Amino acid sequence: METRIATNIETELFYSIIKFLTKTGWKISIEYSANLFDKGIDFDLYQLNRNGETILFAWTNWFEGELKATTRNIENIELQFGVSLKFGNPEHLGKENIIDEMKVLLDFKE
Repeated sequence: METRIATNIETELFYSIIKFLTKTGWKISIEYSANLFDKGIDFDLYQLNRNGETILFAWTNWFEGELKATTRNIENIELQFGVSLKFGNPEHLGKENIIDEMKVLLDFKE
């Protein structure tokens, strides 16, 4: 299934999407550690899973949010929130191994 990366997602929408997804059965499996001083201030990262599917989120206060998911999941999010997400050059989620690169900074929930 094709994966895309939406970019420049406004902070409020970014966190609203995560909140909505967790209320609809998606589980946070990886999260930027709450023990780090800059969580939600300079940087944030989440991986959500449901039924074998993954959605990855990264956020910075400079570039706003990024969301990496299947085209179908992105379209469902756009419908749910009545938005058209933008697709540009991702700052973080374009890295194939971002989870491995950041593993010492992450909390693994599952």
